[in-house]
Amino acid sequence: MPTILIAEDNLDARDALSELLQAHGFDVLLARDGEDALDILQSHKPDVVLTDIDMPRLDGLGLCMRMKMAPHTSEIPLILISGRPPIYQPNAVFDVVQKPVLTEELLTSVKAAIRHSAVAC
Repeated sequence: MPTILIAEDNLDARDALSELLQAHGFDVLLARDGEDALDILQSHKPDVVLTDIDMPRLDGLGLCMRMKMAPHTSEIPLILISGRPPIYQPNAVFDVVQKPVLTEELLTSVKAAIRHSAVAC
């Protein structure tokens, strides 16, 4: 079963994303922000990281940069979620999903990232 790490500072959004992904057969790891996500990545290797852009301590773009610089996380696909589109989509980001998150859009993006990850390995 693929594992998705969700980094989202809004508890309601984090819970909703977690419930949605679990209902579709994914294992889920939860982080309150980018710093918590980096801590989790020290002991777990999820198939995909789904992160909000705007978060305290370490935002989604900062998490992306730190993941791509570390050999043990550089190949994990990262999907940004945000209520406002980023000014640009960094090359290291697999996809950007707009809030409010549409179920089919999110599932399509996550499944594509998992396929991409499997091909890259």
